[in-house]
Formats: sequence, structure tokens, C-alpha cells
Amino acid sequence: MKLLHLDSSVLGPYSVSRDLTASIVKTLTEQDSSIAVSYRDLAANPIGQLSGLTLAAAMGNYDASNDEATKADLALGGEVLQQFLDSDTVVI
Repeated sequence: MKLLHLDSSVLGPYSVSRDLTASIVKTLTEQDSSIAVSYRDLAANPIGQLSGLTLAAAMGNYDASNDEATKADLALGGEVLQQFLDSDTVVI
């Protein structure tokens, strides 16, 4: 089973929600050691908002081959989406 653990609190080590999600993940992995955990900290490494330009490029209406920022947005968006879709469980 694949588990995606997401944290997003800007409070870092002072965050109660981070403690709670960590506790949930710990409990689940103690119950089943075969769980593969992926972790993403959205406060430390934020994902930008979807822009019109990125959406146009994703739909094939904009050639991003010479636009490094848009290519990077598309790559990150694809990576994050695939990580989410591949997960059986998501802990937020």
C-alpha cells in the first residue's frame, strides 16, 4: 500500500496538525510495515497556483518549449498529481 503524507502548516515544529499527521502515519506503519510512505511538505516546498499560461500549455494551446518557468510548473504539477493518484491513502 502507498501512503502520501502531506503537511502544510507554516508553524513547523509548533504545529499541532503536523504532530497529528505524524502520529497517524506512525500508527499505520506500525500496524503494516509494508506501507510505502511518501512525504510532501507544502509549507517548505509550496506548489504554485495554477496559472492560465500553465493550463494553456497543459492543454496544448501554448508552446512552452522555450519557457523554462512554465515547463518547470508543468513538470512539478505532473509529479504531484501522479504522486497523489498513485497513493492508496492520503494523510493531510
